[in-house]
Amino acid sequence: MNIKPYLLAVRPKTLTASIGPVLLGLFFSQYEQGHLNFFIAVLTLLCTLFMQMGTNLVNDYFDFKRGIDGANRLGPTRATQAGLIKPHLVKIAYQIIFGISFMLGIFLMWHGGLPIVLIGLASLLAAYAYTGGPIPLSHYGLGEILALLFFGPIAVWGTYFLQTNSPDLTPLFLGLGPGLISATIMGVNNLRDLKSDQASGKFTLAVFLGEKKMKTLLMIFIFLSGALPIFYMLKMKKITLILPFLALLLFRSNWKRIYIGPIDAGLNQALAKTGQYMFIYGLLFGLGFIL
Repeated sequence: MNIKPYLLAVRPKTLTASIGPVLLGLFFSQYEQGHLNFFIAVLTLLCTLFMQMGTNLVNDYFDFKRGIDGANRLGPTRATQAGLIKPHLVKIAYQIIFGISFMLGIFLMWHGGLPIVLIGLASLLAAYAYTGGPIPLSHYGLGEILALLFFGPIAVWGTYFLQTNSPDLTPLFLGLGPGLISATIMGVNNLRDLKSDQASGKFTLAVFLGEKKMKTLLMIFIFLSGALPIFYMLKMKKITLILPFLALLLFRSNWKRIYIGPIDAGLNQALAKTGQYMFIYGLLFGLGFIL
């Protein structure tokens, strides 16, 4: 079996984005209690990665089935649309991936109790319902909201709770940073696909707002992600929390490309760089607490 088309379908370049919020939750847990359960940490990372891979496969499958992906799309090659994998095999693949994520999640749910059970089941449902099912949420302008919630406050708080069993709400607010970046990733994706989504009847936030307003909203998201660690730096009088703000400045050419650049295939590179920013942001924000 040729595995390359499946690697293409899970979109490996996007996977680092899901690691960022988990790292932030882990480092903040270390800061709060002075130690980590490394077995639970590894399980959390693996469960998150498999969840995102499954989501990407579902997206590949259902966008093909609904005729969303056409030959003129600006995004990277979709394995199902390009005929690299038969649709029924993509369906089997996402069922297997979700199954692995669920099996890993069973131990996490046993370890974390009811809050993690609710988060795990809601995550699986959202991952599938994003483009699957009778009412695909991504077709109704909800992609950015789902990304903000599940790859932001929910991911950071869930990771923290698994380590500490503490209901402290601080990780929810910390999670707004990676959540806003995740919403930006989703927004750039929808901005790139603006014309093809309009033609196919897919109603995204970019379709609703239009190019100019969508670009402005994305810059607001990015600015707020950088402002959050500054707020905590001033509140906690901890200078190392400026690190994620420096990461934002490091990617300033990318923000300029998104805001004033044309809607073309160049946004694929901007999307990848925003994913890199997500990973670096979560890593540096977390390190800022323990350094």
